[in-house]
Amino acid sequence: MFGLGGPEVLIVLIVFVGFFLPFIINANLAKSRGKSVVLMLFLTLIFSWIVTLILAFMPKVQDDRQ
Repeated sequence: MFGLGGPEVLIVLIVFVGFFLPFIINANLAKSRGKSVVLMLFLTLIFSWIVTLILAFMPKVQDDRQ
């Protein structure tokens, strides 16, 4: 497909986007939202993209350090 080496590359890309990308996104979102990163990654293992949507709509934690 697109000269990239056949259907194997497409399968690997789909697996990466569908499974590994939510972990990367949710770790950053959980940290910025003040949530437990470990807990959110565990929930990502179970619920995947649903956790990403929930975290994305949560308000960011304000940092009041001066």
